[in-house]
Amino acid sequence: MRGQSTQQLSFGDGFIDPSLFELNEELRQVDQLLSGEKAFLKPFEERFDPAMGRPGTPVDVYLRMMFLKFRWGLSYEEVELEVRERLPWRRFCHLSMMDTVPDSTTLIKLNQKFGEALISDLNKKLVKHLIKKHSIKPRTIRIDSTTIETHITYPTDVKLLHSVVKTLTRTARSVGERITSHVRATKKAVARLGQSLKTHSENRKQLAQKTLKRVAKLAQRTVRQSREALQRAHRSANSSRQLASFKEQIVLAERILSQTEQKLQGVESIPERIVSFHDPEARAIRKGKLGKPNEFGRTLELVQDESGVMLDYMIQLGNPSDKTRAIPLVKRFKKTFGRAPADAALDKGYYTAKNLIDLQALGVGHVGLPKIGRLSPRERRRQHSRWFKKLQRFRCGIEAAISMLKRCFSLGRVLSRGSPGAAVWVGFSIFSYNLWQMT
Repeated sequence: MRGQSTQQLSFGDGFIDPSLFELNEELRQVDQLLSGEKAFLKPFEERFDPAMGRPGTPVDVYLRMMFLKFRWGLSYEEVELEVRERLPWRRFCHLSMMDTVPDSTTLIKLNQKFGEALISDLNKKLVKHLIKKHSIKPRTIRIDSTTIETHITYPTDVKLLHSVVKTLTRTARSVGERITSHVRATKKAVARLGQSLKTHSENRKQLAQKTLKRVAKLAQRTVRQSREALQRAHRSANSSRQLASFKEQIVLAERILSQTEQKLQGVESIPERIVSFHDPEARAIRKGKLGKPNEFGRTLELVQDESGVMLDYMIQLGNPSDKTRAIPLVKRFKKTFGRAPADAALDKGYYTAKNLIDLQALGVGHVGLPKIGRLSPRERRRQHSRWFKKLQRFRCGIEAAISMLKRCFSLGRVLSRGSPGAAVWVGFSIFSYNLWQMT
């Protein structure tokens, strides 16, 4: 059952100076934007039964608190505390002094309840609302991709096996089964390996290989005993959800043991290599950065227009080639807005001769896509034309937008585990960024 937010001052609010509730200019404009379009709330409200259950957290309160969280880069606990203590923020969230502020766990559970599809649809509704109000006119777009890092330590094979042993041992205990704990042994192996790698001894590679073999054997024993514990637990009265989670963990552990075996056999390149036991869909990504050659997470593709609003975004697992992504993004734009963009600016990573021809065939008037390699006289004239240089200068602006998203809108590191949680996190980050752009 959906709860109702407070639109008017309560009896207790009447004893407080009204100036203490005044919103600053940014929050006032965001409040007007969110209050003026009821279509934002309808899909969320439909997830609640209209009659059954206790009144829950109002949807508009939830969305406004999530905006505050991602706008100022707060944790769930911090946004709960700030809304409770700051009178303007309480008023912005439609909460009176008599109302209870939703706690951090409630916000997390609502994220899981609504899911990535609703949050993605929320951003689409916001963009269409801005177009309807003539706030933006998406004619010229720029496209780029970046890495969104997941919240994991720098992965090594030994650390990954230690996570396998620790998690399976804990999960077996939670379903009422006990297996031999090798957690202390693997933890000491991780510490010893870290110390040996800091030295400059000649045999440190051999020592690392020996440590990995020893830890792999302990992990194999843990997985074997976990299989036996799972069979015993099925015969007793245990939660089916816990057993399903335990089974998934064992299957994932076996995949990690398989890739470890390949590493011990000398295989350097392992496709779809798992880098985190708690976020198995995260992948190692290389973008050619000097300060951070290896990043671990997912690839985010962004489409932005001249107003600075992010018109569209897509999350890709791993690091697909940009050359394969230009056409799908423009097709999505054409499907969403009913026409192709007049101009499109991209960097060299998206270039192929076929992409250039296909973009023009889709109806893009000017394609600011530089060629890789030596230019023919015709291509040189094209890339030295005024419109092409203007589009390339325009394209550089998306780098600043990506930097802003990562520094100020919590996109620098995604703290939610798994792809659904990452999608919700990215969706709210971009939703908050677009609202901020309109203030």
